[in-house]
Amino acid sequence: MQRLLLVWSFVLCACSGSTPPGPDAGGPAPRTFGAACASASNSAPDCDSHVCTDSIDTAGQPVCSQQCTMLKATDPSCPNGAMGQFCNMKGYCRP
Repeated sequence: MQRLLLVWSFVLCACSGSTPPGPDAGGPAPRTFGAACASASNSAPDCDSHVCTDSIDTAGQPVCSQQCTMLKATDPSCPNGAMGQFCNMKGYCRP
């Protein structure tokens, strides 16, 4: 009986890691504002805006954003993020 339980636990563990996360897994959809992207660039193919920045310190990784001009202030050209429509000191909208 213990062997059967052990075998089933291995089968369940192996199967649970192969399922891709669903749309409710959390986080923004790929390519959208605030989604993770590969590397910081203003011509990033993996972002709808083509802007991928690593200047959002709290993100911990490059994210899709867009450029803005109203530094350290509310910028109506920015999409809503955690701080509203905020443009950081480096000229990128904060998700």
